[in-house]
Amino acid sequence: MQEEELSKFFSNGILVDAAIQSAKIGNVDEIIKTLREKNVTFLDQRALHDLYPEAYNNSEYSVEIIKNYAGGTSASKPADWTAYFNDRFNRIKNLLVNKESSGLMSISQAKNMPSGSDVKIIAMVSNVSISPIKKFMIIDIEDNVSSYRAISSTINQDLMQDQVVIIKGKKSKDAIFVNEITFPDIQVRDGKPLEIEDSYALFLSDIHVGSKLFAKEPIEKFIKWINGEIEEYMEIAKLTKFIIITGDLVDGIGVYPDQEKELNITDLKEQYSALYSFLDRIPKHIKILISQGNHDATHIAEPQPRLDAFFGGDLYKLENAVFLSNPYQVNLVVSGHKTNLLGYHGFSITYYVNTISKYNKMTTEDVAAIMKLQLKSRHLAPTHGSTQVIPLTQDYLVIDETPDIYAAGHIHKTLVSKYKETILINASCWQHQTSYQKKYGVDPEVAKVPVVNLKTKESQILDFLGEKVQIYRKGIKA
Repeated sequence: MQEEELSKFFSNGILVDAAIQSAKIGNVDEIIKTLREKNVTFLDQRALHDLYPEAYNNSEYSVEIIKNYAGGTSASKPADWTAYFNDRFNRIKNLLVNKESSGLMSISQAKNMPSGSDVKIIAMVSNVSISPIKKFMIIDIEDNVSSYRAISSTINQDLMQDQVVIIKGKKSKDAIFVNEITFPDIQVRDGKPLEIEDSYALFLSDIHVGSKLFAKEPIEKFIKWINGEIEEYMEIAKLTKFIIITGDLVDGIGVYPDQEKELNITDLKEQYSALYSFLDRIPKHIKILISQGNHDATHIAEPQPRLDAFFGGDLYKLENAVFLSNPYQVNLVVSGHKTNLLGYHGFSITYYVNTISKYNKMTTEDVAAIMKLQLKSRHLAPTHGSTQVIPLTQDYLVIDETPDIYAAGHIHKTLVSKYKETILINASCWQHQTSYQKKYGVDPEVAKVPVVNLKTKESQILDFLGEKVQIYRKGIKA
């Protein structure tokens, strides 16, 4: 800001935080007018982000928010849950109708058809069971007004409770005999290179600052590398435009049994201040996208709002940070070209590891398959109970738009994979094995950073755990 702009704020009774005085904000008079209407007398990074998100958007690259939960309450009464599930059903139903509209009918219409008729319905799965002799699958289904039963001779472990699907089959007296089940699924993305210069997005998650097991040396190495002080893969560091952090910024307090024994910072606000001391050293031309996880200072139920300034106050001094909810969807914009990013901490992934037997080893392939299942279902937690949710009038976990990149974390593993040209990322962790993880046989992959070239969509994983920065081979899957 120019001196005359600062004076104009001051003369209108508005103080400006020193951390944002270098920002170029455009129409000062319009911002002052809005601040006075809202009785805001102190302009800091958070207030400026709310009122004028373009203030920190570089003309070459920026972040365009598509979906971001701003907060809201629910009494969790039956009517709230009804509205919540109706919103989910109707939005995914619309995706299915766009996919295959011909010949669709309601469950009520199908029930009134003569036996032997071909039927095709959109329904939510209310229950799935396998016959004792494992030769067929019994599927209880429902829509807004009616319910019925379907029977399939094919056992499909990817068909889960509360998914919304198209069921095609033959009507009998008491059921539909299934010929085909169609998932809403994502579209195939265009994998062609963008007409931009090489530009990189880096993916971090589960930093867990405050833990005695926090990987401080590797993250110090990452900070030196991103500042161009380490030779290996320096070109990537120089061309990095975005760093995406998908939750569990700090270790929190009281998250798992006896956690206090493994903390070296026992004050939550001080944990966030310690995180700030690292992120503040990232070059200011790089945009840092920050969202929350189950260890952070927020409620467990999803969606989770962005980090509250009361706890993360120091982080709001970061002039290059964009604070987002969990989940969120944005466009990463480089020279006018957009890359659609879906960000989710990933709490529901462990439910499917524990529920679907073929994925319970939690290998890289298993986690990639679960992330594909989420995209295939067009929902980040398709089964009720796979994560705690707030029954709002809008289900923020529905995947309305097909992303170019789906980034998650939570499981302390790392992978880069692809599904229909959508890049799947799980972003490792920065915490060594805790006693709680050891009890359950979780062996974390520490200090691995997935990297995506936004121009070419080529991906790799950098390893910051050893003496040198090097390529990590284990997590890369075609």
